[in-house]
Amino acid sequence: MGYASTALGIAPAHPETGGGGAHKWIGWHVNCLGRLFDPLRQLLKCDIGELGKRGFIMKSAMRTIRRRAPILALWGISCLHSAAALAADGSPWLSEPGSGYLSLSYVAQTGDEYYGASNKRPTPGGEDLEQGTLWLVANYALADSWALDLQAGWAKSDFTTGPGIPTTDASFDGLTDVSIGVTWRVFDELITGLPSVALRAGAIIAGDYETGHINSLGDGGDGFEVSLIVGKFLSDRVGVSGEFGYRNRDEGIPENYFTNLSGIWLVNSKLSIGIDYKRVDSEPGLAIGGPGFTPAKFPQVEEEWALLGGRVFYSFNDRLSGVLFYSNVVDGKNTPDSSVYGATLSYSFSRY
Repeated sequence: MGYASTALGIAPAHPETGGGGAHKWIGWHVNCLGRLFDPLRQLLKCDIGELGKRGFIMKSAMRTIRRRAPILALWGISCLHSAAALAADGSPWLSEPGSGYLSLSYVAQTGDEYYGASNKRPTPGGEDLEQGTLWLVANYALADSWALDLQAGWAKSDFTTGPGIPTTDASFDGLTDVSIGVTWRVFDELITGLPSVALRAGAIIAGDYETGHINSLGDGGDGFEVSLIVGKFLSDRVGVSGEFGYRNRDEGIPENYFTNLSGIWLVNSKLSIGIDYKRVDSEPGLAIGGPGFTPAKFPQVEEEWALLGGRVFYSFNDRLSGVLFYSNVVDGKNTPDSSVYGATLSYSFSRY
């Protein structure tokens, strides 16, 4: 995989004046415009001016970013706070039509404290609240500006109360919530010069787990989510993106507003490094231990959290790639103070 910078400095020389006159001059300019859309002519040399050079570089960068679309999308995968959260963020960078990727992620989270309605306190007995989730994510580009995604998983949680408290040794496992979504890219930065902009809409189908426990795998609600996604490469190696969305589910679960911010540095053709900040804010709901709360009403709790993390991506070849990640909850309400870590393995494919 190359970088847009490899196209810099390739510029054919202007034809010398003389025999042919206007025909030669017009033919040369038509030929140069053709080179903007034909990368096989990179080896020819001609001075096409700043506009022509910009067009050629943009075309090269577009191929680079589209080849890396599965890589860029992986920055949204697996860095989540709980199995109830969806496994992947949306991405403004889509794969080439007829191509996509499959990824498998394992996410572990653990914590022995939680954020209450106003302060942080130990879990009952100070024991760890643990959960492991195996996520499967599929993404396929239907057309130049349209892509489908599917996210599903299997999770297991464990929690044991400490000494001096009535013993509770609860372990739950089952299918997580499933999300099926479609993304429409409205603007492409390599055509408009402005940030890439996309809209995503997804349906949420509740998993088959039990609710009403401190270590339930999720909230157990069906619903939908919509989001606006914006991304921009500040150079051929540094990119930033942000997703701003709304989530609505039934079963009395408070509505959510979520924000996902990411930065990526493409170190070389194999290695990339990224940083992420994710936040979920909730409409008013119950507080753990507050008026009207019972364990059966855990899904109706006003849960909020902010997560800060980093990850390292490595491309083994044009098809196979992987991510290692770590993050930590830095703020929240009615949510565990968890450390989250894991790995993702992804396989890219194409019909062509």
